[in-house]
Amino acid sequence: MIEILNIAPPFFGLILLGAVAPRLWTASEDGLAWLNIFVVYFALPSLIFLVVAATPLEQLVSPAFVTVTAGVTAFAFLLMLLLSKLTLGTDLRTAALQGTAASYGNVGYMGLPLAVAFFGPAAAVPAALVFCFDCTVEFILTAFFAGVSDRRGATRGAMARKILKDLVTHPFIVATILGVLASALHFKPGGALLSILEMLMRAAGPVALFAMGVTVSLRRFAGVGRELPLLAAIKIVIQPALAYLAVSLLVAPDPVWLQVAVMMAALPTASNAFILARQYETYVDGAGAAVLATTVLSVVSIPVLVYLLQHWL
Repeated sequence: MIEILNIAPPFFGLILLGAVAPRLWTASEDGLAWLNIFVVYFALPSLIFLVVAATPLEQLVSPAFVTVTAGVTAFAFLLMLLLSKLTLGTDLRTAALQGTAASYGNVGYMGLPLAVAFFGPAAAVPAALVFCFDCTVEFILTAFFAGVSDRRGATRGAMARKILKDLVTHPFIVATILGVLASALHFKPGGALLSILEMLMRAAGPVALFAMGVTVSLRRFAGVGRELPLLAAIKIVIQPALAYLAVSLLVAPDPVWLQVAVMMAALPTASNAFILARQYETYVDGAGAAVLATTVLSVVSIPVLVYLLQHWL
């Protein structure tokens, strides 16, 4: 446990620094956009590409692993949607965004850096795969259920085209595809290209976590709605428990891949859930509250979970 406590505080400390910064200095939120551009389009894609490219191709082809992990994410989404509609009487559009907040973990900003820190460089490959397929599931399910419930929305064809565009142009997914191609072709970057990619890779974790802290700090806390305890329980407890059972029983992977799958499932709600809520103009304050509440809970839950994974499970 001491080892984990030595690793976890610096990472959550970076989130805390980012959360405190807007309270100490008054600055335009526009600056955060440039920080996010650096993280999303340069730093984290460099980390993903270098790790995936250095991994033998046979390790990257794991249809069972990605099917099971994506299936757990989809199950958590649908569980929250159904429980919200049946027990709280929520309309389908709002329930869909609640499903997003209950299942869409922060697999990019938090997941990739934490996976490497807790489980070593080998963890970046399963973490990148979980990210790619989790994002695919969330984009499709959110667009489908929110779009179906919105008669003013775009046609099904336009909705499908937007989903496809979001998927094929996302920098993390592009970096993963390029990394797989580099692995297949045995391409290894060198010289100046390798140097700049490594510089960007080293910046990925600190900058991403600091930016996440700023993002959480700027979100509104709308209070504890009736759905929030259920949402948090699904995100922090039920989803990782399902991931452990499903991956260990159906996939029987390398222990590191199992640990990564469970930790990624336990991550707090991603700020993308808030962005999607704002896009569909539904559950905006609730999504912001979910991001904040689950992030605070994860300060305790993630180190405890990692300890259990490494010593008991």
